[in-house]
Amino acid sequence: MTRSDHDDGNQSTQDERVVSNHGDGSQSVQGEQADNNHDDGSQSAQQDEPAVQGSNIVEFDFSTLRQHPALTIEKTGDNVQMIVDLDFSQLESPSDIEALLQALIEYAAVIYDVKILIKAPKEHHNVAACEGRLATVSMVISVLNCFDLAKVEVIARLDDHDSFEQLDPTTAAYQLKLRNWTLAYEILGLDGEWEIPVDSEDELRLRGRYRKLFFKES
Repeated sequence: MTRSDHDDGNQSTQDERVVSNHGDGSQSVQGEQADNNHDDGSQSAQQDEPAVQGSNIVEFDFSTLRQHPALTIEKTGDNVQMIVDLDFSQLESPSDIEALLQALIEYAAVIYDVKILIKAPKEHHNVAACEGRLATVSMVISVLNCFDLAKVEVIARLDDHDSFEQLDPTTAAYQLKLRNWTLAYEILGLDGEWEIPVDSEDELRLRGRYRKLFFKES
């Protein structure tokens, strides 16, 4: 989902996807599979170190920065992308999350392209656990807002097209300061990804939940 800011501060996307309501009240997220070239947006960020630009990014030795199992660097041609893998079947302890955040901030001066993968358990009736996962994504977004980002992809990893509840942790991504970013989901075991367009039933639900959680009226 490629997003841009409205005058009222909301974000929008332009794409196509079908959301189905079933007789039992459940929802399916069934989108058009597509390979998309997205417009880059950017924002300024204050860094203590000079940013690494152009081909110097590819040549940069990322092993000199703090490492974490949830962080991966992929180099393709003259582009470098950081992948942040938030798999909540493995990333739960506060100490591990703190270690991730401490490692992540070290890349702020050299990373401009980020992909965030989010995998939450399909069955999550524990309210505290759900809130904790949302808080973790929110903290990651807060750190990424210190980057001078040009591109961000947020991808939820679902068990199947009916696993709408697994999209919930992506709600925190609405805190991104980057004007243009994409929101999509992929199905485990299937190739490709499905973008979530603005004003679709799924996107409206996520946006409404974001407003409810992060803009509570006093």
